[in-house]
Amino acid sequence: MSLKLYNTLTGKKEPFESIDDVVKIYSCGQTIYEDMHIGNAKTYSAWDVLKRYLEWKGHEVFQIMNITDVGHLTDDADQGEDKIEKSAKEKKLEPMELVTKQVIKFYKEMDLLNMCTANVFPRATGHMVEMIECVKKIIENGYGYEVNGSVYFDVPKFTEEHSYPVLGGRTIDDLQVGAGGRVSSEQIQEKKSPIDFALWIKAPPEHLMRWPSPWGEGYPGWHLECSVMGSKYLGEIFDIHTGGIDHIFPHHPNERAQNIAMHDLEEEPIRYWLHSSHITVEGEKMSKSKGNFYTVEELLKEYEPSVLRTFFAGIHYRSHSDFSFKSLEEAKKKLHRIKNTIRLAEESEGGEKDTLIESIDRMRKDFEEAMDEDLNTPLALSKLISFSGEINNNLDDRKEILEEAVALIKELAGVIGIELEGIETDVKAEPYVDLLIEIRQKLRAKKGYELADTIRERLENLDVIVEDTDSGARWYIK
Repeated sequence: MSLKLYNTLTGKKEPFESIDDVVKIYSCGQTIYEDMHIGNAKTYSAWDVLKRYLEWKGHEVFQIMNITDVGHLTDDADQGEDKIEKSAKEKKLEPMELVTKQVIKFYKEMDLLNMCTANVFPRATGHMVEMIECVKKIIENGYGYEVNGSVYFDVPKFTEEHSYPVLGGRTIDDLQVGAGGRVSSEQIQEKKSPIDFALWIKAPPEHLMRWPSPWGEGYPGWHLECSVMGSKYLGEIFDIHTGGIDHIFPHHPNERAQNIAMHDLEEEPIRYWLHSSHITVEGEKMSKSKGNFYTVEELLKEYEPSVLRTFFAGIHYRSHSDFSFKSLEEAKKKLHRIKNTIRLAEESEGGEKDTLIESIDRMRKDFEEAMDEDLNTPLALSKLISFSGEINNNLDDRKEILEEAVALIKELAGVIGIELEGIETDVKAEPYVDLLIEIRQKLRAKKGYELADTIRERLENLDVIVEDTDSGARWYIK
């Protein structure tokens, strides 16, 4: 079976073929000025699943996820304050003091969310020498020019020899229309064309983060950073570039143009461009001012990490999704249903049947078919839940078959980022449910059926399903 991925560059699903034996992935990571929020985590979860699934299919993967600690301005283009500096001032910290605190927290939360560690987490401030050399190359190749200490990418000159990198149906005309609102009047006067974008920005006197360069003290443009770090660790041409839907324009087209210009390429620098869609909160854009801004730190105080990963797995990475606490509770029920299946299967003494053998083979095939279709995690998760129901109905299968079924559930859940190994069922509910079922069994033995049925009905109202079998009662979450 062949994995197909939706390539934003071509606007269609394409069979994935790696350039060489190692799949190389660049993922746009965190601008580290604030805590990771639910939208960030949803996107990083998608690329974590991408890496896990490629490895599950037998590929070796080398992934880069950058950390932006300079150059990302508040309007995402060439104007405004540096996001790190702005946040540091508000918190009364030195910029690199803020970055250090946030990087430590970022690593910790990624680990808590069961995200695979990238091979390298390069930071922009650690690659100034490479960035300055890159700007020199772009100038030498005829696609950059310096004005008053700033260096700009000559977009019209580039488009004479290459088509402007179109992603998501956006074109150079869109860049033209938006130019007036994206740059200051001073910058428009400096540029040969209002659609040119900054490679190196002259630092004003009040700007704290600044580096010496052939053009004077300044700092890199945001787009430049990813081009340099991607090329340094993955080469001039690599397999996959991932990011959020907000990167489709202008960040990734500008980045792609830089890659072509600095290496003087005649072919595509990156084969597949993948983008994750936004997440809203109860139908509205997430915003601190609206009071609907949820950080990972806040959510992990109330929910175990596997609940969040189950919620993310229930969303296709390219689909718009809406977050609510109701949706987290629904994810929690799905997770606990799978966990209770594992508990029941592990506690079962088994029997003589072998009903699940065909189901195990089919489950692996169905899972791979779902994931091969552009990482369809919602379908894969639904198949896992259906499979858990089959296990519940066949707990009298041979013990070795039950063990194989449980191992498969844990393996496939792990591929979509849901950790089940060693996780107990709901520790608050389980002892009381077991006690009630024990009391119910004793009532039935003494023919106290009316009260036993009342206990069963009350448990059902709590989404706990009780089934009576020849070997005793068993229960699971609805």
